[in-house]
This record gives sequence, structure tokens and C-alpha cells, in this order.
Amino acid sequence: MNMKSNYAIEKGYESISSSQMYEIENNGESIYSMKKILMMENAGSRIADFLIAEFNENILDNSLVAVCGKGNNGGDALVAMRHLSGYILARNKSVKKINLSVILLCSPEELKTTESILNWQIISKIGSIRKFTLETNSITEMEDEIKKASIILDGIFGTGIKREIKEPYSKVIETINYEKGTTFILAVDIPSGLDPDSGKINDNAISADATITFHRPKHGLLKNPEKVGRLIIKKIGIPFEAEKGMV
Repeated sequence: MNMKSNYAIEKGYESISSSQMYEIENNGESIYSMKKILMMENAGSRIADFLIAEFNENILDNSLVAVCGKGNNGGDALVAMRHLSGYILARNKSVKKINLSVILLCSPEELKTTESILNWQIISKIGSIRKFTLETNSITEMEDEIKKASIILDGIFGTGIKREIKEPYSKVIETINYEKGTTFILAVDIPSGLDPDSGKINDNAISADATITFHRPKHGLLKNPEKVGRLIIKKIGIPFEAEKGMV
């Protein structure tokens, strides 16, 4: 479901709080056996499908960088990059190099969830995707890679960020925002730095051209269209029954 900046919400897509979404995901896994690794796989594939539909054949020639944090928000972006790599190489098997990069704003050992760890392990073995981590690269190298991109995927923070943003995250967010206007910026779930419930910015936040969020939008997305850009909502297979008592 694609929606323009007026954010006309269809039935079943009404906004919820970040805590409600957290409980819905937990219900989906604990009660209905919808594992979070499946939610991440579906979310990542929805991101890739959106970008392919948005850029059509031009996706083959664009330079795309996914900037990932420690949590599942970054994990969604990792899945998307795997799908994009497979799509691009399948469409153009003669290509020797594709312009896909993953920037991990931590060392791999600092990844917080089993889902993100697993998807990083997969990405780390895919030779067609360039990898940058704080363990192996400098912030300057990461910034240079961001500046070369024509599409930036923001997977730094998810719905849990409600605090002051520290380095290196703040500097990277500033670098991404500087590219606004010449680079397409897609935020995963919520623009990094935006309060998911109030829509306020405590310190600094990504200014996205579009935001793709999952299951239902969080309240904050509807309160700050300037940062959110075009809002895209995608279902990711969480059973409707998982909302019982939450919505």
C-alpha cells in the first residue's frame, strides 16, 4: 500500500505506538509461531521490491548504500541488500561489479539480535556486496561511500530510539542529510532519530524522501511528514490475531 504525503490511512493500517508494535511482534512469535526472523525476511523483501518498482531498470545502474545500526532495523536493510544483489545479478549476469554497499556502524560482535547476526553472517559471505564496519574501516571511509551513493537506505535506528544521538551516528546522519536532493533516501521503518510516538526530534534525524514501515505505522510517522517523506506501509505476515488486546 503506497500513500502520498496526506497520509490517508486505510482501515487496518491505523497508527499504533511503538510499545504496541513491540507486543504485537512478540505475540506473533510466542503465540502464533511467526518467528521474528520471518518478519525480518518479509520486511527486507518488501524494501527490495519497493526500490525495484520505484527505479525499474535504473536500479541496475544505481549505487546503493545501506547504513545499518546494531538492531533489527539494520537487519531489515541487510535482507533488502541480499534480495537486491540477487535481482541485479539475475537481470545482468554479465556484469562484473554491482554498486551495492553495506555500512555497519558497529563491529559485527556488537549486533544485538540473533536475526541481525544471522543476516550479517549471510551478507559477509556475499562477494557482490562491499562491506564496511567500524572494526575494519574509518568513519571517513564510510562517509566517502555514502557520498558516492545515488540511493541510501537508512537502517540506523528503529522504533527504540528516544535518546540523544552520539557519535559516530550523529555524524553519519548529518552526512546522509547533506546528500538530500541529489540522492534518494529511504528510511527503514522510521527515519533514524525520529521519536516513533511523538514525531519529535530529540537531537538529529534523517530527512527521508520516503519511509517504508511495516504492519502498521507508528504515531510519530504521521506527525512529522517533513522528515518522513512519502509513507509506504507494508504487511509482513504477522497474523491479524496477534493484535488482540493490543489495538
